[in-house]
This record gives sequence, structure tokens and C-alpha cells, in this order.
Amino acid sequence: MENWMFGGLLAGGASAQAPLDLVLLQILVSALCSAVVGWAYMRTHGALSYSQNFVQSIVMLAIVVTIIMGVVGDSLTRAFGLAAALAVVRFRTPVKDARDTVFLFMAVAEGMACGAGQIGFAAVVTAAMVTATFLLEWTAFGTRSIAEGVLRFRFAGDETQREKVATVLRRHSRNFRLSGARKGGPGAPEELIYDIDVASDAASEALVAELSAIEAVSAVALLPYARVGEG
Repeated sequence: MENWMFGGLLAGGASAQAPLDLVLLQILVSALCSAVVGWAYMRTHGALSYSQNFVQSIVMLAIVVTIIMGVVGDSLTRAFGLAAALAVVRFRTPVKDARDTVFLFMAVAEGMACGAGQIGFAAVVTAAMVTATFLLEWTAFGTRSIAEGVLRFRFAGDETQREKVATVLRRHSRNFRLSGARKGGPGAPEELIYDIDVASDAASEALVAELSAIEAVSAVALLPYARVGEG
């Protein structure tokens, strides 16, 4: 049993062919494992730049690699022929996020494992990958501060109104820094951008509400860095 699970179904040489039922089992396991990885990706991905096509591509890529591994087997001639054929095809779809690339590599690894007959190995690494994905999501690993973010708003007031804005910022944040200011033209309001570390979620809501209540302030938007990183 262990030899069948991890030893490889195509280990019999270039001319050896796996039985049809075992080939179907390889494809089925590859599809199931990649579907689990795709589900983990879907559950942990942010709202920005999410793509259903990408999730489906993870599953299809694993299946295609499984089939390719079955066709190539241990044949060096087939391997070179496949490399030459793939060299003709140019993939121009950009991968926006390095995290997406990791999931694509995982799909390739699962397909190779299943195509080589290492069914048990594919299942184990899938479980490990999914567990690591959710642990990183739940612990917010890599986030400097969940409350850090960018505050944007338009300001069209005098120094008295500007001091009111500063008072609100001091009241609801640990620290803040003006990182950008842009004025559209004579009489147009300034667009101010602050790097800000808000004290809590409740403070975020109060901050936006109090700034919006100031007559000289409009178009208030607070975007946490954590959400930017998820996209």
C-alpha cells in the first residue's frame, strides 16, 4: 500500500502505461486537492482584485499537469518534445500578486505528484498548504498594525478649521502624519492624505463621522493598510 501511495504508478519505464482506472483516480485526486487549495484561496483572499477565473484556473492547471505527467512518464524523448511544444505557447496573462503565484505553483506541484502516482503525498501537502494559508490569515502575519491606514479628504477652510481637523485626529488616533497634499486650482479644495494609526475600529467610525461633520471637510475616506495588502 505504501509503495502504491508514494512510489509512483509510472515507475515501470517509458513504455509503461498505468491502467485506466488508476489514471482516472490520479485526475480525480488532483482535482479534489486543487479544489481544496482553491477554496482556501477564495476564503482568505481580500475583496480587491479577486477573480473567479483564477480560482478555476488553479483546479484546471493541476489536472492539466497530471495529464502531462502521465503522457511524459519516464520518457526523455517525450519530455523534450513537450518542452518544445510549450515553448511555442507564450503566456501573457500577468499575475498581479506574488501570493497568487504561490497558489499556481501549488497547483503544479499537486498535478506533478498525482501524475507521478504519489497520491498520498499530494493529499498530505494539500493539507499542509491549506493549514498554513488559514493560519497566516487568522494571525494576520506580516501586518505591522491592523489599525494602520490611509485617510483622505478634501479640505476648504481656514486655520481655525484646520485646527479642528487636527483635534479630531489627535482624539481618535495613536499618531498621524500628513503624507500628501494637492490643490486643484484657485478656489478649489485641497486633497489631504494622512498616514494614520487609529486606536480601534470604533475610533475609526467616530473619526470619519466627526471629520465629516466639519463644514470645511468633505469626501472623507479611511482605507486600512491591511485591506490594501489583501488585494
